[in-house]
Amino acid sequence: MPILRAISSKLVYGSLIIWGTPLLFAVLILVQTTSFRGMKSPTFDETFFLNTALTSMNQGSLDQRISGEGVAPIPILLIYLPVAWFAGGSHRADVWQGEPSDPPLIDEARLMNALLIGLPMMFLIYLWLLKRRGFAAGALGAALVTFSPTVIAHFSLATTDACLTLMALIALATLTRYWKEPTTRNLWWLAVAVSLAISTKYSGIFLLPCVLVIMALVAMKQFSSESNKKLWLLLKRVTISFALFLLLLIPFTWAFHLFGFSGPLKTVSYAETPDYSAWVRVLGRGPIAEQIMEVSHTHLKRPAPVAGILFQLLHNLAGHDAYLMGQVSNSGWWYYFPLAWLWKSTPVELLLTVLALVLCPFFLRDCWNTWRHPDSEFPEITKEECPSTAGQQPTHHAPQIWLLAMAVLLGLSLTSRLNLGQRYLLTIYPLLFLFTIDQVWHWFQKRTYLVYTFAGLCIGFQILAITSIQPHYLAYFNRLVGGPEAGHQYLLDSNLDWGQDLPALKAALDQLPSEKRDQCLLYYFGTARPDAYGISALSLKESLPEKLDQWNYLALSTNHLQGLYTHGTDPFAGFRSLEPWKRAGYSIYLYDLTTPEAKQRLQKSLVTLRKMQAEQTAK
Repeated sequence: MPILRAISSKLVYGSLIIWGTPLLFAVLILVQTTSFRGMKSPTFDETFFLNTALTSMNQGSLDQRISGEGVAPIPILLIYLPVAWFAGGSHRADVWQGEPSDPPLIDEARLMNALLIGLPMMFLIYLWLLKRRGFAAGALGAALVTFSPTVIAHFSLATTDACLTLMALIALATLTRYWKEPTTRNLWWLAVAVSLAISTKYSGIFLLPCVLVIMALVAMKQFSSESNKKLWLLLKRVTISFALFLLLLIPFTWAFHLFGFSGPLKTVSYAETPDYSAWVRVLGRGPIAEQIMEVSHTHLKRPAPVAGILFQLLHNLAGHDAYLMGQVSNSGWWYYFPLAWLWKSTPVELLLTVLALVLCPFFLRDCWNTWRHPDSEFPEITKEECPSTAGQQPTHHAPQIWLLAMAVLLGLSLTSRLNLGQRYLLTIYPLLFLFTIDQVWHWFQKRTYLVYTFAGLCIGFQILAITSIQPHYLAYFNRLVGGPEAGHQYLLDSNLDWGQDLPALKAALDQLPSEKRDQCLLYYFGTARPDAYGISALSLKESLPEKLDQWNYLALSTNHLQGLYTHGTDPFAGFRSLEPWKRAGYSIYLYDLTTPEAKQRLQKSLVTLRKMQAEQTAK
């Protein structure tokens, strides 16, 4: 009996540790995201998501402007629609313009995002590593996610990036299952998972080449055992499998769009179609072409997924204003995302990047040997490492898929013309954690003291990184570039300034004497309403003052300070060499206009702004 009680208590204690650890990390995620929500105004995209959700609830159907603006609907349906339902819905004519009542609604959506996206993602990473490498590996993976400034920033925001990452991980787990057992049932589930990811954010299309590669590997394995077959049979198998996958994917994707449409199939009539249009290039001009175009314009509708994917393709071709180290470009730079990764990743994440690059050749060598000798196996997980998975032999399938997904995402980022922020790399972070931890445990699983020391050091330094920036997670830059204080010299937009620091500006203005709080000019990047936070500054985007004597302060978003989104001009260039009086968060600078230097620079800025307004009025 004493022996049985000892065994029973040990099992209970082990279960408490295994399942209590992710619950502890879940609490920490909620604490960190809560501190962000209370101190940050709605970001640029969150206003759009809320407005379309409120409009959808008001009209009883999905707002056509969602996919029409290149946004996939799942995050809005999952995170914003419950909020809009309780708010009662309302029609929002301008989906990019915020209202004073928005902040509490977006706070609720952010909480939904943390609960429905953040926590499940952490649990998924923990369980995946727990199953493969044991408790310590799972705990390290969960901790790296919990204390990553980049990941927590997007758990705190109700946007699409974290949601895509979760859905992509689910799709990759489903792809792993399909590779192990390429049955029709698993193919069906794979199509559902990938369509869900694409319906979350259209960049989820990166999963399609991953699926194609795995289907080719499945066919090659079958082909290798049938040497008398021709190469064309291999191609035939891959083509049939992928075609069947696409046949399932298309209706599932449209179903996740609620079988909605987004305007006419052809947006303009035949007479308004320019000669450079793809319609004219394909059909030419003439009575038949005119009839086809008119029918497409007046009678046929464009399915919502087609509209959204087409918008993003055209957007990528057209480019978007981006900032890198003092330069503004519409076409971007191939090295933008590698530099963003280098500057905005924590020291631990950079270390894991180096380890992944070092371990990758050895892993690929092992995969090649396993391919040549299918009977070879990975070492078993020991009972001491994890009693719940003892005796199981982790296969090479999941790490290969993680590596493949990272390679595809990296390739797409290097060729992208949309250099809008590190958030486009968000999915790579959990993949990096999974792959590197998995391989470190593979190589050092018999040296327990090494892996536990490695895990402890990684968690400790990751905690130091996130506490150094809390709660301004979005503005994190590592000390290679001088930290967040110097971040505006290197990257902007959603890397640093997404319109999130109005509460910090309000706190800075409250430190002024009461008679001076209303004597502030504001040039703000964002869609949130300053008056929702009690800020009564004069917006230079709405009105330009004739006299400057009554204005004592200028609040300036760093995007505009550095010349981004100023319509090809640089009205505030003179302020870059001027020391600000105060900083609101890391994205809004406050300048003292009572000094002659600041007042002189502002006069020059107003001249440029008046020219900008005249040009826009003329257009």
